[in-house]
Amino acid sequence: MASTRKPAAKRKATKVAQSMPIDPKKHKEVNKGAKIYNKGKGTDNPNERDMFLKRTGPQLPLAKRTTKKKYA
Repeated sequence: MASTRKPAAKRKATKVAQSMPIDPKKHKEVNKGAKIYNKGKGTDNPNERDMFLKRTGPQLPLAKRTTKKKYA
């Protein structure tokens, strides 16, 4: 069976994205904060909500959307 892959000379050169170094400790911290924030937003218990949202600190203004887009 013949290979369908193009020879190296005819293949397009793929662009490799520039990657930024990620600090594992800070990345884990940010993920933990996002997890706590999302738990606070998703719970119906007002005491839990206050506790979770106080632990995460102030959020960006755009993160406080109260309305969701409704289609149809």
